[in-house]
Amino acid sequence: MTEAIIYTRFSPRKNADTSESCEIQEAICRKHAEDRGYQVLQVFHDPDVSGKDEYREKLWQAIEALPRGGRLIVFKRDRLARNVYLSEQINRAVAARGCMIDAVSGDVEGDGPEHTMIRQVLAAIAEYERKLIALRTSFAMKQHQKNGRRMGRYAPYGSKIDPVDSTILIPAPREQKVLEFIRELIGEGRNQGQIVRALNKERLGSARGKKWNSKSVAKIIERM
Repeated sequence: MTEAIIYTRFSPRKNADTSESCEIQEAICRKHAEDRGYQVLQVFHDPDVSGKDEYREKLWQAIEALPRGGRLIVFKRDRLARNVYLSEQINRAVAARGCMIDAVSGDVEGDGPEHTMIRQVLAAIAEYERKLIALRTSFAMKQHQKNGRRMGRYAPYGSKIDPVDSTILIPAPREQKVLEFIRELIGEGRNQGQIVRALNKERLGSARGKKWNSKSVAKIIERM
């Protein structure tokens, strides 16, 4: 009987209705194993990690636990990795143990060069999707902040947390004047370095009371 290890990964996001929890993934993988007569030896869950993170203890424990000639069962290949480099690392680590990966959904069967190429293309698509999700999330957060919603521990420069309702941001008058000064400098055609020097010359402190630098100015210009 073929022996198998199940690995699941879930990185929860708001409004991610199509994402399957680790428990649902396990149930699907167990059904896959049962249909093929595999004996499941162990199950490893990564309940809150990104597919781009190669330092996943549970993932590498799952690979280490694979018996010779066994199967590593996952719901989809993007549960293992969301970038091509890491996907290839995992493929080689599993192959080195004389094992194979079974992806229940959307897998490409076969070990020929054309199958390897298709899997690499799928891994590249998964990496692109991850970056697209991160971009959309970042854009949505910035839009919420512009609309006065608090999205993090600290208020963005130019705002402060409402003392009555901590979920709302309100204008910080002193910082708003600094933002207006930055807009004027941009209108004059000043570059980022010149803006930094002007702010420090006028002794206009940043949100943390420190001197301005290129990184802090770049963040503010990006939000304008």
